[in-house]
Amino acid sequence: MKKMIFGTNSRKIILTVVLSVAIIHIVQVVQASVAAEPGSDKDPLVSQSYVDSKFAALESKIKELKSGEDSKLEEMAKKLEEAEKRLEEIEKYGKFEALELNKDQVLIAGASAELILRGGKALAIGGEGGGLSDITSGTGVDVNTDDEVPLNHLLLISRDDGRGLKVMSEKAWVLVKGPYTIK
Repeated sequence: MKKMIFGTNSRKIILTVVLSVAIIHIVQVVQASVAAEPGSDKDPLVSQSYVDSKFAALESKIKELKSGEDSKLEEMAKKLEEAEKRLEEIEKYGKFEALELNKDQVLIAGASAELILRGGKALAIGGEGGGLSDITSGTGVDVNTDDEVPLNHLLLISRDDGRGLKVMSEKAWVLVKGPYTIK
């Protein structure tokens, strides 16, 4: 193998190339740091006013979201109140209520009400669309106006059109499920 011998000219050239590369690198670093805009990706240091403006924008967004949340909470509270009223109505009409009626009193039942005459005598009051649907009889025949209401038969009121019964005996006992009025 041959030994490479560098002469003085070769050493000067190598030294010049190394120094040139180093100087070019230093110039690029200095130029990049001078050219970088504060707050940019190249210069991540920011001013206090920049940070304050970002916090102000964030606070504004939080307030906006909270105000929207308040209206949603009010809407949900209103829906809950409506649901509670409906549940109260369902609970009220979800079970039979025992009534004691006197002679000539009239019970007018609302739509979907159910009646059972437990004692006494009463006449049916039909509506525009027909009479009281006698579920117990199994014949599908309605109990029509001025027909005697049979004891212990489940009667269904399909519409809110004035259907009900009128008490003919001194007293009558009726089980009612659903909306009704007594006259």
